[in-house]
Amino acid sequence: MRPAVRYKQGMKPARLLPSRPRAAMLLAACLSVLAPGSAGAANLQVIDSTQAPWPSIGRVNVAGYRTTSMCTGTLIAPTIVLTAAHCLYDSRTLKPFPPDRLLFIAGVRRNEYAARLETACFLTAEGFVPSKDVSLDDIRKDVGILILKEASSLAPVPPLAARQAVHIGKDTRFRSVGYRRSRRYLPTVVPACRILGSPRGIWITDCSAESGVSGGPLLIETQDGPRVAGVTSARIDADRSAIVPFSNWQALLENPSCRQSAPAAKPPAITGQ
Repeated sequence: MRPAVRYKQGMKPARLLPSRPRAAMLLAACLSVLAPGSAGAANLQVIDSTQAPWPSIGRVNVAGYRTTSMCTGTLIAPTIVLTAAHCLYDSRTLKPFPPDRLLFIAGVRRNEYAARLETACFLTAEGFVPSKDVSLDDIRKDVGILILKEASSLAPVPPLAARQAVHIGKDTRFRSVGYRRSRRYLPTVVPACRILGSPRGIWITDCSAESGVSGGPLLIETQDGPRVAGVTSARIDADRSAIVPFSNWQALLENPSCRQSAPAAKPPAITGQ
């Protein structure tokens, strides 16, 4: 039995810089695969719980600026946080944020949190280039990982393994999780969304999204517990979002390490269990 998570007090509200609006550039490209009807906002649930997996899903914050950027991230291994790559770059200058300004605040729950974890470095999927003119190809590579300075004692939510994905289809139901701009201090869940289509190697889903949800996990239940099947990249419209499926970022997890002159101990390769 794992020890209960001890939540920490004192998370202060901050001015937030929402993730950049991306709907207009994506809508025309995605309309052909969108079906009517939605699992989105009408079924949105606010989670106020310290039970797994919620302590291991949190906010990726950028500190030290006049405003604070916020996305969602998932602890998928003791030293690895999964998020969207575009969250790691300044949306105005397209320059990467300094790693020491990137914080993972795990399990944010009102004015409490499960852990405050600092970043040693970050990596993005091969070929990702930050851009203000977002295309489907940009979304296909829009995944990044934070490598933490210290291992977390929280229980990770592993990524989906290939052997667990064989039954994914149009009837599969997922949970889309994130910290929305309208609900900054409690995670929200769309509990039963589905894949509407998969143009250019991304998933178009009927999971509703808004600023702050970028980087959030698309969870699927397996016999081994919840697994991360995808990462939210963009809001398409009020009821639909673009997801980067796990198959697009498996290579990023094979040898995650900080490439420094005096590198720290190499984290283990990450695999679903």
